[in-house]
Amino acid sequence: RIMKDRINIPRFQLVTFNDFGREINLNVKLEIDTPDVGAFDRATSNLVFESYNGGRDSKERMSQGLLVALQNASPKSLIVVFTDNGSKDLKLEADIVRLRKAKECEVFIVLTPAFEGRLSGPSLPAYGRMGKVFLINEVGADSFLADVEKFEENNCL
Repeated sequence: RIMKDRINIPRFQLVTFNDFGREINLNVKLEIDTPDVGAFDRATSNLVFESYNGGRDSKERMSQGLLVALQNASPKSLIVVFTDNGSKDLKLEADIVRLRKAKECEVFIVLTPAFEGRLSGPSLPAYGRMGKVFLINEVGADSFLADVEKFEENNCL
């Protein structure tokens, strides 16, 4: 729809995250930063999701990824994070919240249908303080997309 309706979005970024150790530069990569929605579409279509089938712990470094996304975001951006688990580095929460507020960014954290994290664990409450959480199995894609469209109508037209 973004391509079809030519919505006024000046910049697209794709930031990926994983868990290869403690260092942020090992775990987070700015894959693309472009004004070209077609290039962004191709980059997202070529994402490879890694699974280690229990060979490693399942928590990732989403907090590191979100921090880098915020550091690179333009003011008043919408940042959408998709994750299937809890996050390490929850100590970054204060920096994430401070930067989100300073840049007036909106953060949506989407917990995918394959979410393996504990709903009673520490990540979910932290996610709620970092941004708006969508447990996609419970709210459905339509609810999430309605919030994206609301942001778009208020900020991109």
